[in-house]
Amino acid sequence: MESEHGSTVQLVIKMKSIKTIFLLVILSSFACEDFLSGPLLDQNPNKVDDVSVVSPEALLVGSQVTIYGVMEGYLNRAVSMVMQQMSGLQTDYYRDFNCEPIDANTNGRWTAIYSTGGLIDLKTTQETARDQEKYVLLAISQMWEALLISTAADLWGDIPYSQAANADYAEPEFDSQREVHESILNLIDDAIDNFDRGQVFALPTAYDFTFSSDIDKWIAAAHTLKSRIYLNWSEVDNANYQLAIEEAELGITDQSGLGDWSPLHSAAIAERSVWFQFILSNADYMGAGKLMVDMLKRDNDSRLNIYFLGNGTSDIVGVSPGDSTQNASMLNITGHFGMSWGPELVSWYENSFIIAECHYALGNEGQALLKLNETLEGIEQNWRSRGFSDASIPRYANISGEDLLAAIMNEKYKALFLNMQSWSDWRRTEYPRFVDSDGNSTECGASDGGIGIPRRLLYPDKEKSSNPKCPQNDGIYDRVENDPN
Repeated sequence: MESEHGSTVQLVIKMKSIKTIFLLVILSSFACEDFLSGPLLDQNPNKVDDVSVVSPEALLVGSQVTIYGVMEGYLNRAVSMVMQQMSGLQTDYYRDFNCEPIDANTNGRWTAIYSTGGLIDLKTTQETARDQEKYVLLAISQMWEALLISTAADLWGDIPYSQAANADYAEPEFDSQREVHESILNLIDDAIDNFDRGQVFALPTAYDFTFSSDIDKWIAAAHTLKSRIYLNWSEVDNANYQLAIEEAELGITDQSGLGDWSPLHSAAIAERSVWFQFILSNADYMGAGKLMVDMLKRDNDSRLNIYFLGNGTSDIVGVSPGDSTQNASMLNITGHFGMSWGPELVSWYENSFIIAECHYALGNEGQALLKLNETLEGIEQNWRSRGFSDASIPRYANISGEDLLAAIMNEKYKALFLNMQSWSDWRRTEYPRFVDSDGNSTECGASDGGIGIPRRLLYPDKEKSSNPKCPQNDGIYDRVENDPN
């Protein structure tokens, strides 16, 4: 008897409307992430149980939506709290924010990364697409795998990859973070080659929610993702700065945002932003982080009122770990972060900040400052084009040395709001500094002499209990391999 999921996906294949495809795939899972009850609202969306009856195009649809949950759901919220862009006010979010996380909380997203909808279906999509000589479809799936797995290695360090999603390995080995990222760089190169090959079959335009099979945009995004990975290893080997800037020069440059790798969301119930869904149902669970609020206020940066809502007054209030007040301002879901918003997973402005940092590291401070201000001008104009006519973002002059690096990284931190790459940036450069507007440390336990800022996520308790290869006594302050110093 055919599963209900299988029947739904067969219907998906027949649909021509991208909206209808998206809706059916989400509804086929009975509930999308953040619609479900529970303290973390973190179930696995869009599982396809019977892949034998599913086309690779339909599998790609399910994988995209599943990865949205990974990139925008609990893991994103956890990183936003580590980086004090957001604060955790109640339930397990309060524990996460105050550096007392529970390893069970990552179970759902870990499963989504590796199971159906995640790596298993991505591998199946690629195998079938290769057999059918659908090389553009193959490349798109490879790019989603590259984003998914490189992000997982950024968050945890060593993870299963070479033996993962393989029935021959019930207990897969944990590859080193370096091995994972090297494999992903090779995978991205394969994807670029496959994009260049093209395909004689109709392009999977309606199934590609990112660029509608625009090969040039995908190739640019591929180079920016490669640049990010090289940059994240520059603390280990400074030669990676040169590799990163070479890739970034081939990366996303369209300041309109049309070349950014972003999820598809809309006002339709089944397509709404993951952050919007969460805050709408749990307005008192999370709020503004004081570090982000202080930085925006200090710089008279108008994004303060784009990112956050006043807390009953015109003032924006942020909370730090250990604060007695829990009255933080809410994410502005009535404005920019509404139903249709999705984070730029890989963007032109990240690409541009990479170039600025690389110029600085390579000794070209004049070029670094020029690129920084060019980037800030582009971001400001982009906000104005979205309807924020009074948008104002600071510029910099007559700075050099450490002040210049601080400006580049602090501005990148503000721009990459709710993007998990900010954690890797901080580990690499130690910017932003976790100090509030009164000069007090905002590290966890600062009132007791200071503990620090978490440097990685805990492995899920289910993985620890089911896979003896999983490290058992991991801690949030353990350094990952590309963060040695």
